[in-house]
Amino acid sequence: MARVIEGGYCVGCGACAALDPGITMRRNDRQSLVAALPENATPSREAELSCPFTDESADEESLSQERFTAADIQRDKRIGAYLGTYAGWVEEGEFRAKGSSGGMGAWILSELLERDLVDAVIHVAELERDDDPTSDEIPMFGFRVSTNAGDVKAHAKSRYYPVQMSDVIKHMIETPGRYAVVGVPCFCTALRLVAKQSEIVSERLAFVVGIVCGHLKSGAFAEALAWQCGIAPEGLQSVDFRVKLEGRPASRYGLRADGIVNGEPKSVTAPMEGLIGANWGHGLFKLKACEFCDDVLAETADIVVGDAWLPQYDDDYRGTNVVVVRDATLHTIVKDAARKGRLHLEDLSADEVAASQAGGLRHRRDGLAYRLLLADERGDWRPRKRVLANAAQLTKKLQRIHRKRYALGQASHDAFLKAKQAGNFVIFEQEMAPLLKSYDREHSRSLLRRAAGRVKRMLLG
Repeated sequence: MARVIEGGYCVGCGACAALDPGITMRRNDRQSLVAALPENATPSREAELSCPFTDESADEESLSQERFTAADIQRDKRIGAYLGTYAGWVEEGEFRAKGSSGGMGAWILSELLERDLVDAVIHVAELERDDDPTSDEIPMFGFRVSTNAGDVKAHAKSRYYPVQMSDVIKHMIETPGRYAVVGVPCFCTALRLVAKQSEIVSERLAFVVGIVCGHLKSGAFAEALAWQCGIAPEGLQSVDFRVKLEGRPASRYGLRADGIVNGEPKSVTAPMEGLIGANWGHGLFKLKACEFCDDVLAETADIVVGDAWLPQYDDDYRGTNVVVVRDATLHTIVKDAARKGRLHLEDLSADEVAASQAGGLRHRRDGLAYRLLLADERGDWRPRKRVLANAAQLTKKLQRIHRKRYALGQASHDAFLKAKQAGNFVIFEQEMAPLLKSYDREHSRSLLRRAAGRVKRMLLG
């Protein structure tokens, strides 16, 4: 774990701190959560084995093989195990209107509570804050325990913000019951690893609901977006990262920021496009750990939901989910709801599911293989991954693109810290401008070549 933390690979999930009272979770100056190991003591073996980035812990493939054993389970190297793969949305209530996409995540959690299949849901929500809304001790979002569907519905939507699970895992250990927990892929893996170390967690963890993940962001992501909308970090109170804008494609969503400006409350809603940091391909404020992760579709979760980024669904601003079901009980629930018209589901192939997350899969497979090779050539320790270090799958141009994208993400943390300390966002813009320009120029040329290649192949039949 010391190597994980010192190398910058801690994703801040908090699994280790839940099992070892000597470990605490702290927010660093890059506004990321990092485990702090006990002084003059070795972390417990249970904590070591609960970390999704140590070489000793089980990987996603082995955890999936242990968990999903149904005779009709199918397996795909890109999307993981599956019983059913769909695109769709929730037809009933306001799940779709109030969710980030098609509303499936909150619906599943609510359904588990209402069917008495779980006693509580552990999910991310806005936190109660005191008179100092930007206090480092009081983040905007965190995990909470909800015992009724109303609370789950009230706290729907994705939160691109650092959170950690140590307190809620401790709650699970201390409080009997059946729990459903929602998380991004590395958090789902961490939960499975904790369950292998704790018999209590294993018994009480009834379902894991996964969220498709591009990458995690530091707290600076929210501050940078809001600052460009006129709300400086010291006045920022809350952010809605996924505002649906009627008349626009689902992928062109907006942002709402609330805060205090010159002593007065201010609320701003604006399209994401054009804001520095909003382009996920740039990877600004990305955690380093995310550059060394190979799981996009939460392969250890019982069900995973995300955005169906496919052409046939993008025109609907209300959003459409991609859904991969791995647990038989959950599969029965969603199929039954679809038959009754409560859900709208359309069958997708594994290829279509993979296509909906094509960019993320390329980055986490071919790109990861190259980043592993670069780390090895530098002599740096890096986590053992299912992807092998290799550069053969990338052209020289693509290698340059991946190097520049990695540099963008890492440079953004320090550049924003300088801007925040000086109270001037322009400093961030000036530091990032040449890097962004260089990357965009290289990337645009690559896109043009790929488009020309497709046309040539079509003409040749």
